[in-house]
Amino acid sequence: MSSPYPVQRLTHLQRSPEMSLRINFSFLQRFKDEARISKVRTRDGEKLLIRGSVVSSPQNLQFAETKMHKSEKTVRIGVLGASGYTGSEIVRLLANHPQFGITVMTADRKAGQSIGSVFPHLITQDLPNMVAIKDADFSRVDAVFCCLPHGTTQEIIRGLPKELKIVDLSADFRLRNIDEYEEWYGQPHKAPDLQKEAIYGLTEVSRDEIRDARLVANPGCYPTSIQLPLVPLIKANLIELRNIIIDAKSGVSGAGRGAKEANLYTEIAEGIHSYGITKHRHVPEIEQGLSDASHSIVTVSFTPHLMPMSRGMQSTIYVEMAPGKTIEDLYQQLRISYEDEEFVVLLEKGAVPHTRNVRGSNYCVMNVFPDRIPGRAIIISVIDNLVKGASGQALQNLNLMMGFPENMGLLYQPLFP
Repeated sequence: MSSPYPVQRLTHLQRSPEMSLRINFSFLQRFKDEARISKVRTRDGEKLLIRGSVVSSPQNLQFAETKMHKSEKTVRIGVLGASGYTGSEIVRLLANHPQFGITVMTADRKAGQSIGSVFPHLITQDLPNMVAIKDADFSRVDAVFCCLPHGTTQEIIRGLPKELKIVDLSADFRLRNIDEYEEWYGQPHKAPDLQKEAIYGLTEVSRDEIRDARLVANPGCYPTSIQLPLVPLIKANLIELRNIIIDAKSGVSGAGRGAKEANLYTEIAEGIHSYGITKHRHVPEIEQGLSDASHSIVTVSFTPHLMPMSRGMQSTIYVEMAPGKTIEDLYQQLRISYEDEEFVVLLEKGAVPHTRNVRGSNYCVMNVFPDRIPGRAIIISVIDNLVKGASGQALQNLNLMMGFPENMGLLYQPLFP
């Protein structure tokens, strides 16, 4: 009777210099022996010894091989601020990345704790405990995701080794004009020299610059959902630069994990919470991107709202079309701009984007509709604020910076229902 197990595969593993498996071939259907994995990897003269122990069932042999592949990840990652939402989302996304492996995680207030104790949904991840930033060993790191609050990141990044590739998820390097940063964020910029080399990382718009960057300023969630539909329309001179009105709504995770009275369940549930009216800090970032696209100053009317949901973001954008232009012109421009893009999806005409259809994914889904007012159009753009609006786009950017396919580790499909 033929064995249901891959005997040839097992023989290959048995002969591999990287793995020795003591297997009783007379009991292929019920392995009892313990298999031990021992692998030495040399990287820049550094030897890493990785050991594991499994029971030699076919399932566990597959698990053993998976563990071996994990040990072969070539890029060592540091996650600064791993105890926040964007940090934990980086950890989740990297769990299935074939090349990026986490070697350092920091969280000053959670130092000494495991990621699973802070985020139980990540309890299966075999990762180092979190440490304070001052205790982090960056000699074992090739690239960093910086998920710290704005205002703290500039000095920390300035103190990191110069050879590290960095994607900063805070707002500290998004605004090129440091005077504008001080105006909107209420404090002087502490690393103006680094600001000069930072590349704004809206991937689909600036991928060529991102590839060659050392420091990338990852865009904010609202600016991502707004710029992706508007930039190609502005570049093609299809819409007027005046009277752009943006009504944007976000899940509560967009406000961060800190304990704030305004974010309590009773403050958020069963209602819509408008905030930052006329003074939200994403306004200058949005206007900077749209002004770059138009080569002139663009001012927008932007009002954000928190919705009683954990994650998701919708930007409803009202624009005036340029003279002689139609909805069909706008639709076709978006189609041409994004037909070859992995993560930007233009729906069929008339289909309405919904946040529930991008939850947990790196997709931006959009469409354009005629307004009842002649000459005006309505654009709807939806993303997951923690993925395409933060950690997913950050991973997309670091893939580019490290020379890997842009979609590596990001092909999670949306979670529904």
